[in-house]
Amino acid sequence: MPAEAATGKLPKPQLRNLLQSSIKVALVQGAVIAFGTAVAWKVLIMDPHKKAISEFYKTYDGEKDFERMKKAGLFEEYTL
Repeated sequence: MPAEAATGKLPKPQLRNLLQSSIKVALVQGAVIAFGTAVAWKVLIMDPHKKAISEFYKTYDGEKDFERMKKAGLFEEYTL
């Protein structure tokens, strides 16, 4: 087996439109990363936050909280 056949030929480098092709790749990568980040933010941050807020307002009594703050003296100017 000759030495040239064992090494093979190297592929030619891309000489034209190198910037355009790298921009296309970068745009696709950016879109995938942005989409993945948005999905992760929704699932990991917003869904638990929304659940916690709904649980809070299911058990929240505004009148009871108002009376607690009134007894603590937070409404010195308030008169009924």
